[in-house]
Order: sequence, then C-alpha cells, then structure tokens
Amino acid sequence: MFIITLLLSLLVGLLLPHATPAGSPASVIYVPNPANSGVSNTEQLAWSAERKLNWEDFRGTPESTNPHHALTAANLAVDARCKDNKFYYEVKCVFLPGESWSKNKKSEKLLAHEQLHFDLTEVHARMLRRELKELGMSCGNLKTNLNTTVGNAFKAWKAEQDQFDKASRHGLDAEVQQDWDNRITQRLRELDAWK
Repeated sequence: MFIITLLLSLLVGLLLPHATPAGSPASVIYVPNPANSGVSNTEQLAWSAERKLNWEDFRGTPESTNPHHALTAANLAVDARCKDNKFYYEVKCVFLPGESWSKNKKSEKLLAHEQLHFDLTEVHARMLRRELKELGMSCGNLKTNLNTTVGNAFKAWKAEQDQFDKASRHGLDAEVQQDWDNRITQRLRELDAWK
C-alpha cells in the first residue's frame, strides 16, 4: 500500500499577484498522513539506487483497522522559486520512516512491493524535473504553468501508484509485480538524465 504526502514550497511571489520580500513563502501546502499524527515526520530517506529500503526503515505504528500489511509513505518534495527573474527548482523523492509501517517485517515479497512504490515515486520525480526544466528559466510565464504542471504530475503519480497496487493485487500477483519491476527499472534508465 502507498500513501502520498506532498510538500510544495513556492517562494518569492511566484504565485502571488503582489511582490513579496525575498525569502518569504508565497505558498506552502502539506498534506500529512493523519493516521500517525503523533509520529515525527522530520526524518526522510532520499531515494538511492544503491540503498534499498529495509524493514528497519518502517518505523510507524501499523493501523490496526487497515486491511493491508504495509504502508509506504513517500514524498515528492518540490521547492520552486524565482530569484533575479530566474526560475530555480528542486524535486526530491523521499521516504518517510515515521509514517511508513508494516505488520509483517519478515516478508521479503512484501518489502519488494514497498520498494517498487518508492522506485515508482522516483520515476515520477524524474518526470517532474524534466517537465519543470521545459517551463524555461524565466519567471514571467510561470504563474499559470507551474501550478498546472505540478498538479498534473501529482495526479499522474497517485493514479499510477493506485494502478500498480490494483494490477499486482498489492504484490500478491508475482508475475504482474515482476512485469512492473521490469518496466520501472527501464523507465529509471530512460530518465537517467533527470536523476
């Protein structure tokens, strides 16, 4: 299972009709996982091809009413700002240990499924980096395009995560999961320039 959290920080009047002082937030949106509101959300693990998730990374408390065996909380953290009329952005793919949990920390198949959720998040981080690059470096045309670009990216990310869970039956269909694993690996290679 997968939950999306969103951290979007837009600075220096990018979306506001009036200029704001340099360094002042223009808009901050954060949608946390309400199930673990008592857990610190400050720790993050950046996606890495060399470091795979392990069960010790899943530090949240399992939701007893949730029928699933594990939950991966991942985040596309987007920081976009204008400075001296130039557009700067950073997109990070991170795993949130305090919001991620498992009821079965012995299953390697389940861990592989959760890793694929994280890998798929990295695919979408790379796609968003590519799309933000295509917006150009000038801040003039960003007001209308940035929200649409980021909003569409988040919708596509969530839809594909849901599609992965549905198609693989949350990892129970090994053949379908292997197919997704192969396709995600191929897409990461194809998007290597945007890592």
